[in-house]
Amino acid sequence: MTEPKHRILLVDDDMVLRQLAGTILSRDYEIMHAGDGQDAWEKARLFRPELVITDLMMPRMHGYELCARLKGPEGIKGVRILVVSAKSFATDKAQAEAAGADAYLVKPYNVSELVMKVRTLLSGIQSPSAAAAPAAAPAAKTTSAPAQQRVSASAERPPVYVRFWGTRGSCPTGGAKTVRYGGNTACIEVRIGALIIILDCGTGLRELGNSLAQEFRDRPIAGHIFVGHTHWDHIQGFPFFTPVYNPSNTFHIYGVRAAHGSLQTVFSGTMASDYFPIPLLNLAGKLHFVEMSGPVDLGTAKVSFHHLNHPGVCIAFRIEAQGRVITYLSDRESYVRLNGDDELSRRQDADMVAFAKGSDLLIAEAQYTEKEYPSHKGWGHSTFDDTVRCAIDAGAKRLAIFHHDPEHTDEMMDTYLESCRALAQKRGGAVECMAAKDGLRIDL
Repeated sequence: MTEPKHRILLVDDDMVLRQLAGTILSRDYEIMHAGDGQDAWEKARLFRPELVITDLMMPRMHGYELCARLKGPEGIKGVRILVVSAKSFATDKAQAEAAGADAYLVKPYNVSELVMKVRTLLSGIQSPSAAAAPAAAPAAKTTSAPAQQRVSASAERPPVYVRFWGTRGSCPTGGAKTVRYGGNTACIEVRIGALIIILDCGTGLRELGNSLAQEFRDRPIAGHIFVGHTHWDHIQGFPFFTPVYNPSNTFHIYGVRAAHGSLQTVFSGTMASDYFPIPLLNLAGKLHFVEMSGPVDLGTAKVSFHHLNHPGVCIAFRIEAQGRVITYLSDRESYVRLNGDDELSRRQDADMVAFAKGSDLLIAEAQYTEKEYPSHKGWGHSTFDDTVRCAIDAGAKRLAIFHHDPEHTDEMMDTYLESCRALAQKRGGAVECMAAKDGLRIDL
């Protein structure tokens, strides 16, 4: 009688890599495939694998959350988890382990590495018997704006504009040397008619809040805040956003689940009593936290997301509204730069370019010069050259360089902007290059 094989669940939204791993392992193991974290969670409850091999950055549910669920009280008892990711940051390895991963393998890997990891993780596990009675699979998560917050499209095309309230990266930077480009950290306002979209909650959010309060006065404010990631420079303005203290106002706050907890938990933690005098739960405004598993339909706009190569969980946003496209590529490092020039890295960089394809306005992070990059490799940021090439390859009409380094003065930024324009001209790109400044408004 043939011994039953160990069951392995392969999870990756990259079908090529998933099928490759399946081909390598199918001779010795029973294999099931899943295209993303949500698909994997539902299939794992039925398939009862002894080992799950999963990517990290996937749509609907990322790998950190999948690890935590699989090892949680409703997960699979005794399951082993191997995370296989192109993210080679030490931070991501540590976060994956904290979420429940038993081992970590960086893409691209060779066959012997994968086979050895699998054998090691399955060693000591007895040959499987018949699968336990399957648990009912949970319903798939959906993401949509609540009906009362949707803005209906009208026959007349509403105006669309973008205004920058914070353009600095890493930390706020004041003083005479950063007056023209600004010192507030990441915050962008997007208006599509009456619809208010806010990208990130850096220190620029404070001034945006003051502006909204003055504009609306006694009228209620309803807005949608999209958070690319929860590092300090992208959320530190939230406690100082005065509209959330008004009970007449409503804000929906979107992002993906953090590596070790809900989006709401992260925001609540930043307003704990050790850091801030007013806890999140005491805010008078109506707040609704929404963890994205797919595009969000806001009526006059659709907002989709794409994972970026930055330590931790970080996503880009693409806003499609009234025939115009605004793409926001925040903190990111080229896979080719970080991991070497190979087919996988090129394909992953190309996926990001495809996400920004045809943008009327591409807002993209560029924190380092080519000379500065080697000493900051692995920090999760782009160079000016990387960003200009991305804009040209994406066919963007306009590029707003964003997330300026705290050490880059106004005079330095003037020089870097001219270099970006020269590079775009040299490469034959039609993209219009500009550097984002606090207060700058762009009409589309």
